[in-house]
Formats: sequence, structure tokens, C-alpha cells
Amino acid sequence: GQGGFLLEVLRRRPRLDGVLFDEAHAVAGHRLAADEVKGRWQAVAGDFFAEVPRGDVYLLKRILHDWDDEQCVTILRNCRRAMAPGGRILVVDAVVPRGNAPHQAKTLDLLLMSALVGKERTEADFARLFAAAGLRLSRTIPTDTMLSIAEAEPEP
Repeated sequence: GQGGFLLEVLRRRPRLDGVLFDEAHAVAGHRLAADEVKGRWQAVAGDFFAEVPRGDVYLLKRILHDWDDEQCVTILRNCRRAMAPGGRILVVDAVVPRGNAPHQAKTLDLLLMSALVGKERTEADFARLFAAAGLRLSRTIPTDTMLSIAEAEPEP
């Protein structure tokens, strides 16, 4: 991505440093030129299906919903391998609620499944993906949007 979310995180948390990791063409168009975050971030081009930079916290915002389960497990395993002790993965995606009540995530799920290989997932789906990657779902945090934050930590 272009780093807008990372920019906001760094602005609000002055003690943090960050890495914007994406394909070369994506990180080339970054939006992290703000003076208040200068020297606290770096752009790294790469392929998350191959390897990811070492880190404490991995924030995967609107990433996993683009991929099938097998590809998601590959991404999560690569994060797990590179993760520092005590690290976490935060997945920011729609979490499809149970039941038959209408919900934006359900509509988006249908769109993704019809046009791409990805899909929106339930909390149980995220738990299964995390388990397959050597992680466990520690909590799901709702937001004021259709997105939630699924937090994963290494299995003990």
C-alpha cells in the first residue's frame, strides 16, 4: 500500500518505528513524507509469499481477504517465522458475523468470491488460518466500521 495507515499509527505513537512492506511498484508511491515521522519508517519492497522483514507486530490491513486459504497460511507462516519473540499479527479485515442478518461483509464476500480468489472470513475461519500457521487467535476487536482486528499470537 501507500502507507496512509502506517502514517497515522506513527503519528499517534511517537515511540514506534514502522516498515511499509509491499511490492516495489506499491511502495514507490508511498505517502510517508511527513516530517513528524521522518527517520522512523522505511519502505521495503518484497513478496510476502517468499519472506517478510523481521518485526514485532505485523499489521495486515485488507490483505488476507484477497487470497485463498492456502495463500493466507503462507503469508501468515512467513510472518510467524520472521516474528520477534512476543510478537503479534493484527489482521484488519471484515469479520463476517454469524446468522442470516444482512451485513456489509456478507455482500463484499459474495463480490470477492465471484471476481477474485479471496473472500471475507468469519472469526472461526481466522482461527483456523492462524492455527495452520502456528498461531492462535487471541482476540477479535470490533471497530466502528465493518472492519475488525483479529489478533494472533504464536502458539506456545
